Amino acid sequence: MKIVIPSQDKKLCGHFGHCEYFTLAEVNDDSKEIMKIEEFIPEGGVSCQSAGLIAEQGVDVVLAGGMGGRPLQVFAQNGIKVITGCPEKDVREVISEFLSGSLCVGEN
Repeated sequence: MKIVIPSQDKKLCGHFGHCEYFTLAEVNDDSKEIMKIEEFIPEGGVSCQSAGLIAEQGVDVVLAGGMGGRPLQVFAQNGIKVITGCPEKDVREVISEFLSGSLCVGEN
């Protein structure tokens, strides 16, 4: 499973289009263990247009604080699950809480 988190200072950034970079985590489906984690900035920089580039990475899930309609639509068209309202915590903590089913989310 591939998970993307809009990030800033090693934490989940509150708004998808305003982050500094994205964190991409590859997770073992069976063990729920993070196998690989890396930070990247899409070609052309970070913006709401980044959704299409992220979809091309084979991402399964996006964990975000807030997200506008355009990226939500792009992810939906590509079968990518989006969870909004995630807290601005350390990205590894957010991923771990998501994988364990204990991630508390609020509104988009």
